Amino acid sequence: MTTSFFESKRNSRLKWYLDAKFGLFIHWGPYTVAGTEASWPIMAPDLSEAMFRTPSTITDSEYISLPKSFNPLNFNADSWVKTAKEAGMKYIVITTKHHDGFCMFDAPLTDYKITNTPFGRDIIKELSIACKKEKMPLGFYYSPPDMNHSGYRDTTKPIHKNWLGQPKRSEWASYLDYMESHLRKLLTDYGDVCVIWFDGLCNHAKYDTQRFHNLIHELSPNTLINDRLGDGYDFVTPEQFIPAKGIPIKSNKPPSSNSVESEKFIALIVKLFKVPIIKNWLKKQIHKYADGTLELTPIVQESYPSPSRFQPWETCMTIGQTWAYNPLEFAWKSPDTLLKNLSTVVGHGGNYLLNVGPTDLGVFPSEVVERLAYIGKWMKDNNDAIYGTSYTHLNSEPWGTSTIKDNKLFLHVFDWPTDGNLVINNFSFQSSDVSLLDGNKMLFVQTNNQLIITTPSVAPSDVVSIIVISIDYLKKELVAYSTFQPTGKTPTKYLYKNSITSASINGIINGLIALSTYKAVSNISALDGSIDVLISVAIIVFLTSWLLTSGTRGDFSKNKIALPEYFTENKKNIMSPSLLALLITLLCVVIYGGLLTALIFLVFPKGFTGWEYILFKTIYTASASALAAIISIKIVFIKNNIK
Repeated sequence: MTTSFFESKRNSRLKWYLDAKFGLFIHWGPYTVAGTEASWPIMAPDLSEAMFRTPSTITDSEYISLPKSFNPLNFNADSWVKTAKEAGMKYIVITTKHHDGFCMFDAPLTDYKITNTPFGRDIIKELSIACKKEKMPLGFYYSPPDMNHSGYRDTTKPIHKNWLGQPKRSEWASYLDYMESHLRKLLTDYGDVCVIWFDGLCNHAKYDTQRFHNLIHELSPNTLINDRLGDGYDFVTPEQFIPAKGIPIKSNKPPSSNSVESEKFIALIVKLFKVPIIKNWLKKQIHKYADGTLELTPIVQESYPSPSRFQPWETCMTIGQTWAYNPLEFAWKSPDTLLKNLSTVVGHGGNYLLNVGPTDLGVFPSEVVERLAYIGKWMKDNNDAIYGTSYTHLNSEPWGTSTIKDNKLFLHVFDWPTDGNLVINNFSFQSSDVSLLDGNKMLFVQTNNQLIITTPSVAPSDVVSIIVISIDYLKKELVAYSTFQPTGKTPTKYLYKNSITSASINGIINGLIALSTYKAVSNISALDGSIDVLISVAIIVFLTSWLLTSGTRGDFSKNKIALPEYFTENKKNIMSPSLLALLITLLCVVIYGGLLTALIFLVFPKGFTGWEYILFKTIYTASASALAAIISIKIVFIKNNIK
């Protein structure tokens, strides 16, 4: 560990972000007039109610007309920035366009925007000016989905029918051009932009990820990009939850929600909400999203990764239960919970992006103001343990977590000891001084790998108390970094399991089919048997190859295969799964089918009895399926340099 943890980062653009730790997220738009959640009530009403526990009774036409009544006369950009600064926040990210398509800036090529409302002013412009005055970095949330644009979907249809977009329509290209016009405007007319925060829902590749990443790098090289438009991102964004298994590490793969399968999955979930029994079960699962116990996207983690393997990350989380302003909010997170969340996130090397939903008049709800003030008061005295720090191996301890900066180790103590002794196990630092942040010295005893600190009877804070330990790097190194532990099955076991499974399924199914077909047949000629073999091999090999070619590639992103460190999936496939399956089928039919045919005429020249052919078909269909599985998986492995 050197003096500056961040010097080892491969991308210097991240330094300010990794130093900042705490940011303000703002979801705001005309939907606040109705007091409803942003966009979701018109896209997937049942899913919206389950996720946010708010009723979704608004119609498409009512929602679309809300801008006519949007007039936030009490909006004051300077006041917003001041509130964020006093809370200890170091950057702001605001919604410039949510999934509904309404633009909170003076967007080109549309009238569905803030400057075409009774308010008439460009809110993003005013906020950018206020942020510049206070030297507050400003980032823009931009949602690629757009329920209002006819290029994104057929707008003559109800929104819930095609809200996932229709990229196969010829109009899709015009929609991508529309997106580009917006991003060009945001990156050139509103000053420095610290972050473009995409929120693509799922199947992000349909938005031509590389095109827009290149555009951002070209127009604003220092702007960071999150992970929700595909690969090439700067940081990942767990939503409503804090990774609980350790510290996120690089996987060099975009989150699983980038895949086409994710779009099919969410469409299936919406359909299953129509089935009464399943709906109730699904509701219970989705309620976990609001509770912060549902991990929407898998995050690969380690206990104490080296800086080179650390994945910059940011938890975005609501102060209440909804992202937008909810006048009936009943589940505000307590100030203590928010403060512990901040410490926990920072102790794991992440950023905490805390969301606020301003009212339809443009002010923060009083409950929000109170909570931000509470955090700000703590931050005023304890921010040295937050800003510019990094994680340590003491990130998930019974007493709390810790951070480090230069030669200062900060213990974030959640549970203050009642017996007057705080015991720090696995402590291999050489400590020279222990004190509270106010400078009051504390007695301590260090033996082997344990540090015992004598603590006052009263904790400095009711929630998170900070203890500062001065450490001497020259006398003792930090503990060793955790080694890479791949998850999932090894490639060999994965290959073995899938080939055995394919053989078993196909052998049993085809054996049963043969049993029902041939058990009463006295003779099957060698020619008929050979024709049946070739047809059966072709069908079985094609289906097996097609399923496993696409399935294996999908299992990479789901961490079901234990892959080497820094594995990168080849996203430019040589051919489609169906074409590859066709080629494998031709190969197997010619070689394997040919060998089986030759075997039939050599061993059974006079043909089979029914029972002989039942046994023969069970064996050859099982082996054909296993062969197809091995070839398919091996091809995908070889393409990606997996041994």
